[in-house]
Amino acid sequence: MSVRHILTTVSNNALPITVAVLACGTVYLLRKYQYRVMGSETNISLEATLNTLNNTINNTINDYTAGFTEEGKSCIQDGVIEVLGRSYSLPEDREAYEEDVESFLWFSYRRNFRAIGGTQFTSDRGWGCMLRCIQMLYSHTLIRHSFSRDWRWKFCPKYNAILRDFLDDPNGLYSIQQIAKAGCSAGKDVGTWFGPNTAAQSIRVLSEFHKDLNLNVQVVMDNFMCIEDIVFFSSNEHTGEWVPLLLLIPLRLGLSECNNIYMEPIKACFDLPHNVGAVGGRPNSAFYFIGYQGDRLLYLDPHVTQESLSPDSIDLDRIPDESYHTRKVDLLPWEQLDPSIALAFYCRTRNDFDELCGELRADITSGPSSLFEMAEERPSYMTPPRRHPLDKLPENYTAEYEDLNTEDAADTDSDGFEIISNS
Repeated sequence: MSVRHILTTVSNNALPITVAVLACGTVYLLRKYQYRVMGSETNISLEATLNTLNNTINNTINDYTAGFTEEGKSCIQDGVIEVLGRSYSLPEDREAYEEDVESFLWFSYRRNFRAIGGTQFTSDRGWGCMLRCIQMLYSHTLIRHSFSRDWRWKFCPKYNAILRDFLDDPNGLYSIQQIAKAGCSAGKDVGTWFGPNTAAQSIRVLSEFHKDLNLNVQVVMDNFMCIEDIVFFSSNEHTGEWVPLLLLIPLRLGLSECNNIYMEPIKACFDLPHNVGAVGGRPNSAFYFIGYQGDRLLYLDPHVTQESLSPDSIDLDRIPDESYHTRKVDLLPWEQLDPSIALAFYCRTRNDFDELCGELRADITSGPSSLFEMAEERPSYMTPPRRHPLDKLPENYTAEYEDLNTEDAADTDSDGFEIISNS
């Protein structure tokens, strides 16, 4: 998209952008008044407010230009395109390819949902793109867990139940409210930005409270994957049987930009049959990656603001789901990719996991372009795993937010290596 095209867009939509600027300024002044006059302990920084302003302007432009190049055409070109282990040749396979893309649940910014408890946030626009991306990744994992990779979008009660868990409802298992609250436990204030590692950890935390799904979520840390530990956590402690696994692997592929030696291994990950995508993006924007074409990564974009569906105003047994699916995808050139990314793999059986490990050794973790280290056994210097890492959290965990306290949440990025800081 050219500079001239963007300036024309801004000119044509000056009113909503002006409103966004005035709204951010008003919010900032009210927050300073609260802090200085009313004695609030909330830490409001000018930098954070300016970041919100910047994101709001960018997202307003995105809302009006999403889905088109300057010529008004899709950026997808004819040729081979890879989508999570499926290869399509365009234009011959276009319908099958679009049906595949459309079958992913698409979560984007929403407005006018119930305020996240303890805050005034009724929209995640400007800060929630990584939360929406991890929703897309986890919902696809649940669809794969409940059906198969070949499932295509159609109504059925089991699919409807999955979607219900992601609605913007404080009682939804994986709602924006729940993920934001889980982020507080990692030092992320509601309304601040997540990186891939924080998003992965938030889903892991939430999964601990929903064991009835029979799905184990594990996050590989420090670019080191210990097979012995993963098998330990993926085995039922009473029967020893395998528990289906979602394996999340946060990575750092460079300092301020991605090293080119990692491009082919990252692309190879999307060819693996157990891959369920990746969350990452470019600086200031998070995306859900589901494949590639040439040297560009294919992604679903959460940066479109839609009206939230209130659970009180819809039939929860037949959720109107048209706004949760799209055939619109984009391609991100490798050189624009932020170096922080989290890969994800789903292994229904132990054989699936063993197969994945073999594929990772062959194509992903060998040679100078190795993405991370793998070891069969735990090194002696590592702390042995414990079965219940969250055993100190209350057993009667609830999605209500009246007692949510984020006063002690750090305003810095606890992930350390993450660069994606804005949405």
